[in-house]
Amino acid sequence: MICKKNDLYEVYQRLLELEAEFLHTEKSCCQAQELTMNQIKYLKIIDARFRVTFSELAEETNNSKPTITETINRFISQGCVYRERSAEDRRVYYIYLTQKGKSIARAQEKTKLRLIERIQENLTDDEMKQFIILLNKVLS
Repeated sequence: MICKKNDLYEVYQRLLELEAEFLHTEKSCCQAQELTMNQIKYLKIIDARFRVTFSELAEETNNSKPTITETINRFISQGCVYRERSAEDRRVYYIYLTQKGKSIARAQEKTKLRLIERIQENLTDDEMKQFIILLNKVLS
């Protein structure tokens, strides 16, 4: 059993390393190396909501408005987001992603898709079915 446990550990570690390599490549392509996972999470929230106010983002991330303002100003200087004043209420600003911000927000999803493609390229249809069955068994 120890041999199987070590084998499982090794193959799982290699899978994580492959995912990390793909994510690093995606982050490099969109120049996101300097961002933390938390900052990427903020970009993903903005991406999912299309536009968001400073207050909404502060509430959703459990941060203060000054913290969000500082983060958004950093994102603006990095070319990830831009803000636009609301036409209805001039006191409100909406935050939008730039193309760079969208690329960063979606990098993790691209990484998952690349990993899935890698699995599909190396497994037959029957092996793929069995792989899915086994993963579901482990995850249930």
